[in-house]
Amino acid sequence: MSKTVAYPFDDRARTLCPGLRVDTVLHRADKAVLLAGTLDGLDVVAKLLIDTDPFWQAKFTAEIDTYRAFEVAPPPVPAPRLLAADPDAGVLVSTRLPGVPAARDRYPTALSPDDVRVMLQAARDLRGWSAPDDLFPAVWDYPHRFGRYRTEHGLLDARDEAALNALAAAAGPMHLAHGDLLPANVLRAPGGVLTGVLDWEFTGRFLPGLDAALLWIVLGQLPAARRDAEQIAGDGVPRQAGFWANAATLCVRELRTHGELPDGPLRAARLPYLRATWETVRGRVHELAGQL
Repeated sequence: MSKTVAYPFDDRARTLCPGLRVDTVLHRADKAVLLAGTLDGLDVVAKLLIDTDPFWQAKFTAEIDTYRAFEVAPPPVPAPRLLAADPDAGVLVSTRLPGVPAARDRYPTALSPDDVRVMLQAARDLRGWSAPDDLFPAVWDYPHRFGRYRTEHGLLDARDEAALNALAAAAGPMHLAHGDLLPANVLRAPGGVLTGVLDWEFTGRFLPGLDAALLWIVLGQLPAARRDAEQIAGDGVPRQAGFWANAATLCVRELRTHGELPDGPLRAARLPYLRATWETVRGRVHELAGQL
């Protein structure tokens, strides 16, 4: 029998769920702490927000809202079930899913076929997810974001912005997406079985192809995976326009966030890759915009 262990963060979780027994710290980052334990005979995870930035506080609340929305429109992939939450206290308790992450690295350079398969399966399954429009919010204002990347960060020029706005207009209605389908957020069991998708704080409506576009970016050092991600996006002008508008938005976001990192191995390793990726994406964006 596991014993209850005291951690500096778990008073909030036990206040919300007095029967919670905490066994271990699964993960600690600047943003949140994840505690594993049991509650009423269930294996659970308690997520505790420790970042006071209003952005992350809003995202924490958004994740709770997403879990509640699952009661109306459950996702077509395994997801944790919300057991209790207090957004003001920064506490979320959910069921713990089996499996291990497909990869820990945001930009893996080598993955087994099983790891790649489960990530692509998650994106493929999520592509068909639907719900009433008022249940999940539109996450990005694309034209505003394009304008900010040009005027505030200098990462787009006027021609880039115009091409991206043309693709966004051609992409048609927004589609539901997980929003942060990174390798660490996809769980698998041996044999390449998809057992769960985690971290739903960015979930909402985007231009079509968002989840596949993110895999295209982060799995770019695995050419076969990149080709498969493009195929998931689908054919036709709206799907292609949405996919490449999303790929551009994600790539430029990654360039901005990595460019703001202090000098060090991570920044030095990723920025050249991201700059080369952006040149590829930019070429596809302008080519497709020219065909509209």
